[in-house]
Amino acid sequence: MEVSYFFRKRRLHAFSIEILFDNIRNEINRKNQFATQKVEAPALTNVFSNILNTTRKQSRINHITGDIHYVSLGMRKRNTILTIHDCVFLTRYSKQNLKYWLMKLFWYQLPMSRVNTITVISEKTKRELVDLTGVHSDKIQVVPNFYDPRFEFAPKEFNAVKPRILQIGTKSNKNLLNLAAALKGIHCELHIVGSLDVETQMALQENKIDFKSYTNLSFEELKAQYLACDMVTFVSTYEGFGLPILEACAVGRPLVTSRISPMDEIAEDAACKVNPYNVLDIRRGVLKVIEDAAYRDTLVNNGWKMRYKYSIERVSDLYSELYQQIAEQPTSEFFLLRPAKAAASLLGIA
Repeated sequence: MEVSYFFRKRRLHAFSIEILFDNIRNEINRKNQFATQKVEAPALTNVFSNILNTTRKQSRINHITGDIHYVSLGMRKRNTILTIHDCVFLTRYSKQNLKYWLMKLFWYQLPMSRVNTITVISEKTKRELVDLTGVHSDKIQVVPNFYDPRFEFAPKEFNAVKPRILQIGTKSNKNLLNLAAALKGIHCELHIVGSLDVETQMALQENKIDFKSYTNLSFEELKAQYLACDMVTFVSTYEGFGLPILEACAVGRPLVTSRISPMDEIAEDAACKVNPYNVLDIRRGVLKVIEDAAYRDTLVNNGWKMRYKYSIERVSDLYSELYQQIAEQPTSEFFLLRPAKAAASLLGIA
């Protein structure tokens, strides 16, 4: 049995979905559970071209991996799974904005109506999807993200004099403005992965933060940033999941993250949790990690215990079980055939 994975066309600064499902596909291939093929939507903006081309590449099971929800419109409903990573488009606009209703209809409701099952990466995304779109919760399965197994546990002596703090991501939801204000006066180095806009650069400079930023990192370069840091900050105001939480835990670095969903549930007891909207609370969390060695050790040990729950082996097994369930579902008949078959049976000719 073959599973086709449908990906958006690769973009320079957006590749997390590709990495995630490339790893899933490779793990399923390694276990010889299914034959797989990777299908990339050929265009960035041509919706009709993408629907046409992906329709031609269908197989026994079709898995749309995210961000091109609309290609489900050309696929067989009973064979198709759609992964939705977040509801950011519905939280970005108000209901008074026409874009809200257009995104709701064409990015969520119509594509969801054309698939067998929807998978989401957190309970938080499931709740949002049900609340914002009205889709029935029974159609949704939660399959979490996993940490890349190349992130390996590597203990490091903590530099309490001038800790190196790693921040992943620079979009507005990553909350860098509040983080910069919280770090004011704390003797540290802030290393940021992502492009900085003018406003953020000015905030960092005004708060006299010793910082460096990095863009277009390879996996090995990103991994090196985790290994070199003393702690990780991830005080986002909105996420569908929050992979840096798992990555920090995997390499053994203490973490400060947001006390809101989904970060709260994912981090469990492996992070210092703070109110991302409160600069003083973010500062309190950072200082607690810096100043309390026993607390740091507890966070790191608790993070290490999470390695199975968010392992690629477990997550790929969850997807494999879903593929098998869909493959074993009986084929639904065209509705006009049902009364015809009943009549034939009654007359004794079928």
